Amino acid sequence: MKKNISIIFLIFCAIANAQIDALDVLKGKLKTAPVEAIMYADSLLLPQTKMEKKYFNKIKYYKGIAYQGHKNHLKALEIFDSLEGSFEPTDILFVKTLLFQSHSNSSLKNYTLATDQALKALDAAMSNGYFNLVASAYSSLSYIEYSNKKYTKSYEYLLTSIGVQEKEKDSVLMASTYNNLAIIYRRTGMFKEALNASKKSLELDKLLGRNINIGSSYCNIADAYLLLNDKEKAKEYFLKAIAHNKKEKISNSIPDQNIGDFYYKTNKYQKSEEHYLKALYIEIEKENPHRISNMYDQLLEVAIQLKDYKKVFLYKTKFDSIRSVNAISEGEEKLNMLEKQHKLFWNEKELHQIKTINTKNKIIFIVVLLVFLLVAIALFFKIKNNTLYLAKEKLILEQTVLRSQMNPHFIFNALAAIQNSLLDNDPLKSATYISRFSKLIRQNFDFIDKKVIPLADEIDALKNYMDTQQLRFEGRFEYEIAVGENIDIDLVTIPPLLIQPFIENAIEHGFKNKKEKGSIQLKVSKEAGRIIYEIKDNGTYKSSLKNDGKLHAIDIFKKRLKLREYKEEQSFSIVATSEGTLVKFSLKS
Repeated sequence: MKKNISIIFLIFCAIANAQIDALDVLKGKLKTAPVEAIMYADSLLLPQTKMEKKYFNKIKYYKGIAYQGHKNHLKALEIFDSLEGSFEPTDILFVKTLLFQSHSNSSLKNYTLATDQALKALDAAMSNGYFNLVASAYSSLSYIEYSNKKYTKSYEYLLTSIGVQEKEKDSVLMASTYNNLAIIYRRTGMFKEALNASKKSLELDKLLGRNINIGSSYCNIADAYLLLNDKEKAKEYFLKAIAHNKKEKISNSIPDQNIGDFYYKTNKYQKSEEHYLKALYIEIEKENPHRISNMYDQLLEVAIQLKDYKKVFLYKTKFDSIRSVNAISEGEEKLNMLEKQHKLFWNEKELHQIKTINTKNKIIFIVVLLVFLLVAIALFFKIKNNTLYLAKEKLILEQTVLRSQMNPHFIFNALAAIQNSLLDNDPLKSATYISRFSKLIRQNFDFIDKKVIPLADEIDALKNYMDTQQLRFEGRFEYEIAVGENIDIDLVTIPPLLIQPFIENAIEHGFKNKKEKGSIQLKVSKEAGRIIYEIKDNGTYKSSLKNDGKLHAIDIFKKRLKLREYKEEQSFSIVATSEGTLVKFSLKS
């Protein structure tokens, strides 16, 4: 029994390994030989081939990439569209499929759909933390904007992409993005910047050992030198690209095509023909009909310049033949597109019928929802009215506090004192009085819009208030302020002018009928995480509570503390004896 289980397990492992090996072979063919990749994928997707669903979907996915590499974007889209729903939104292939769909739609000039797919890919990549694909999504959006000739927006997307790549240290994507950046620079006439970007791309490709891309980077640098009118440097880099591809056995026609163009522009037609033929043979091996057609067209131009009429006839015949094949192929692609649009039309029509059938159900649902919303709104407004009532009461209290902070009697008396000092012809005293009084008025206005202020500002305002009163009463009282060493008066906060009413009460009422000199002591200490305030004077206590229906200083004080919702009002106490009055309360530190 154990032996049979072992055999089954080994067979399962062998099948799994075979599937993984097949995927690796398929991926290896994608860049170098997309046609072979398509044929190999088809062989793996034969009906008699047994494989897991996820491997089946992956093979289709790579087949779509192969068609895209072969520039058959309609076929690529057909495959990618058929994979919708095959991958979970958290799967990396879900994001990649959206990006490939976007690229093919961009190539087919379906820019609105391409943008939508790129944005969906960006959102999915961000949600799942695939930051390298976040960069790819920005690059896709850049390509779409570039295709629409919106170069500034394209440039901005590329810079964002580079920022993500640098953060993720993704040198592979960075090399490609710098290459794309060089293209935008060339398009906008910034040739030196294009050269620098291409060189950065080359450095990264060399560092990564990406031999296929190194040849392309050489060509891009050569193009930049041509635009800068440095033909010798351009030629040098075109030849470097050819030498590199030959050394690494890379089948790429672009360097030969580029150097062929270079020789053609410099009237070296024999050399031009030689390289165009090399490029042609490479594309014939790759079975790329569009590029084969382009190469015959270039060779035809060279033959005309050389006045070699046999070759003119030969290349013209080949060019017309390939063009006819391409026209048939493009016609088939257009028919496929029309068929797809026709299917989409009927799908939309069926969807419209389904929507019409569901209209009644939606109306019923909306009615029920509206009833529920009306009940919810009624409850909401009931709660809101209660909240508004409390807020209104709070606002009235705050306005009362602000109006009561600066006693009108004090203002009139202070102004009268200033007037007397002027009449006494004492300019120094008058100037001092005016300076302190104006500072006091300014502080009062500064505090109006503030819920709390630093203790340092409160003490400064109290000192200014008491100094002003000392001038007014000609030194009939003295004061002392003591702050504990463990208190940072710049960090500790307090509601503005909270202590001032008790100081005012002592000066205006406590010392009124007193013969000896008055004394005010303010002590601030810290205990068990609370700030303790003690205001002590040697005057006679006079209650500000009157049975006249008005809100007075102590009531305002207690309500101000209550509104802070720390139960600080419970700490308030006022003790009056024959020796004076002690007010004590504590605030949260």
